[in-house]
Amino acid sequence: MHGRKIGVGLVVLVASMLLSVGSAGAHGSVAPTGSSGTGGCTVKSLPSFMAQGEFNSSATVGDVIEVSCDPYSYSAGEEVTVTASQLYSRCHEVTWYNPNENGYDTSSAGRSVNLKLDVNGNANVGLIAGPHCMVGESLITLDENSAPYETFTTSFQVLPTANTPQSLFITPATQVEDQESSGVVTIAQVEFKGASEALVRLGAKQLYDRCQRGDHLVIVKINREQTSDEAELLKAFELDNNGNGFVLLMGTDSCAEGKSLIEADLEEPNFETLTAGFTIEAPRVRPAGL
Repeated sequence: MHGRKIGVGLVVLVASMLLSVGSAGAHGSVAPTGSSGTGGCTVKSLPSFMAQGEFNSSATVGDVIEVSCDPYSYSAGEEVTVTASQLYSRCHEVTWYNPNENGYDTSSAGRSVNLKLDVNGNANVGLIAGPHCMVGESLITLDENSAPYETFTTSFQVLPTANTPQSLFITPATQVEDQESSGVVTIAQVEFKGASEALVRLGAKQLYDRCQRGDHLVIVKINREQTSDEAELLKAFELDNNGNGFVLLMGTDSCAEGKSLIEADLEEPNFETLTAGFTIEAPRVRPAGL
């Protein structure tokens, strides 16, 4: 075990930061900071994420970015570029996961990713950044690649590690699927108290079945290992010394709307199980900021 002593002051500071956003992994959303005029866009990120992992995956974070543009001005077939240049510098590596890309290879690496908007002006993309991220805030930008060439911004903050309340969090817990592929992407974070370096099995059978074609459900571990074999395909992943861990979940094709149960099973005494839900909404126009 490689435990670390955390000073009382740091624990209080981190706890205050986590409470301000609603949970251990700093889940939730904040209003975008970018301006939007007539026909503008919105870029929405998780506000922050606690660094997780150990050894070759230490201090790794995840994020899900949702883009919404006015469909009457900038929508179907138009491209946007999402850039996380500061996060790339802070974490040394960023890998993007686009559920709207057909086939198993849905990832790309670098400071930015190009996304094609659906008829409702929406696009979703996930990312994993790290390892060895530095704590702090990074700007994320959205650029329209065609006229009127506007730019919109939001922010994402890397938080230091800490012991956190036991729970399973799905962030975002609800997502409007892409109209073209019916794809979705979210992150499952698990926190087991006193379970340093324990193994956890993630069950996502309902979500696997709900996404009816192609790979059904791709699960990406913190080390970027991908699997998409069976309904309960992820046998286990290891928690870090704070009892925290996360995976990225990506339904890539024909996902039906509705709520799916996600469960995390601790594979050692006391063999506890945590549950949470992820809701897929049918394609629609997302009002700015939602």
